[in-house]
Amino acid sequence: MEQENQQQEEQLKENVKFSFSNLISALLNYFKVVISIRQDVDYEGSVESIKKDIDFKGVNVWVLGTSIAIASIGLNVNSTAVIIGAMLISPLMGPIVGIGLSVGINDFKLLIRSLKNLGTAVLISVVVSAIYFLLTPFGEVQSELIARTRPNLLDVLIAMFGGIALIVAKTKKGTVASVIFGVAIATALMPPLCTAGYGLANGNWKFFMGAFYLFLINSVFIALSTWMIVKYLKFPLATYMNPDRQKKVRIYILVISLLIIVPSGFTFWNTIQERIFANNAERFITENFEFEGTWINKKVIQFEDKGPSKIDVYLMGDIITDYDEKKITGKLAEYDLKNVDLKIHQFKDKSEEIAGKLTAEVKSGILEEIYQKNEQLLNDKDAKITFLEDELLKLRSDTIPFTAIKKEMKVQYPNVIKMSYGKTISTNFNNKQDTTPTFYIHWKPDLPDNDIATEKTAIQKWLRVRLSDDKTTVVSY
Repeated sequence: MEQENQQQEEQLKENVKFSFSNLISALLNYFKVVISIRQDVDYEGSVESIKKDIDFKGVNVWVLGTSIAIASIGLNVNSTAVIIGAMLISPLMGPIVGIGLSVGINDFKLLIRSLKNLGTAVLISVVVSAIYFLLTPFGEVQSELIARTRPNLLDVLIAMFGGIALIVAKTKKGTVASVIFGVAIATALMPPLCTAGYGLANGNWKFFMGAFYLFLINSVFIALSTWMIVKYLKFPLATYMNPDRQKKVRIYILVISLLIIVPSGFTFWNTIQERIFANNAERFITENFEFEGTWINKKVIQFEDKGPSKIDVYLMGDIITDYDEKKITGKLAEYDLKNVDLKIHQFKDKSEEIAGKLTAEVKSGILEEIYQKNEQLLNDKDAKITFLEDELLKLRSDTIPFTAIKKEMKVQYPNVIKMSYGKTISTNFNNKQDTTPTFYIHWKPDLPDNDIATEKTAIQKWLRVRLSDDKTTVVSY
């Protein structure tokens, strides 16, 4: 009986194992069918379609030229929508896919044809964009231009995956147009060539080399993706190639790919380091510049990979002590901020006279900033200048050397025991209003009225000369 039970248990286990293995096998077979790209492959149609898009002559040249012009305008005015529109009509990807196909099917004539047409397309693109940037009145460097000058490893991945999506879509019966458009946008072949044209037009070789390198990355890895899929799908070969030569071709492809990837890897590493530095610097500033009565007016974070990086912090309000500055500087290492030049900018002179001048300078700075921000709202240039001059004159009139006048008054007029200063605003109720600088003088109690009147007149004349203001008035009380 026990033996029979054991046999049943073993049989049950075998059945479970068999069922589990069948389930795994069924799942694997299902996913193989799901991810397979071998079904519905149109070998002849795909090759003919790719060959048809390779040549640049007639209509294709005009389409390329106009799309390059549109992309250049989009980069110039920083319009993403315009750039995307240019990428959608660009025929640049044709010869690049042709290169990958020709290497994959051993068609040397097709390779030469693709390379020749790609060179033609690149030349037309760079020349058209350079001419545009030479003629345009808008020469400012926009963020869309800068974004194409520092390619990194992520651009390699985008080109690889975009190239795979493109060739897979092209090999399927009935080309998936939405995929083609998506790849055109993702790989962005047009903007780098336009940026290279900008660099050529302005003699900015850093822009030219960075943008052209980005175009090279996109072109090489789209072609490489095409070659990989063509090989995987076993497209019919145009000519036979012996195994030794095929091995050499694969080695050449690997070496070229590595040579293209290596510089982008360095750029990617620097980009990561720059981002880490910026995050650490922001955290350092946030956590260490909390002082009562003091606030951060401005901060500048500058990463340098070949020298000391810089952090400049501009403080307003109460002055922090030298001890606090040294304490803050000593905490840089705690935030992994090494080889960093930290500068804390703040006003340190507290004397009354300089403080008065400083106040005027700060007011002038605020006024100038307001003027700059509202510059576009003022249509007439002369009106803007007049407005600014009037405001600056008012500002200067607000500040008088009160301390110096106080000392001179004490020496020249000993009968004065108290002095106050202010602005008196008067009106006659007939739309006329005036502001008068007024000194309020308090005399010694025993001073006769005649002497008060005489000294008051003398003081008023002196102050009008001293302050270069004929409106200055003296009032006795």
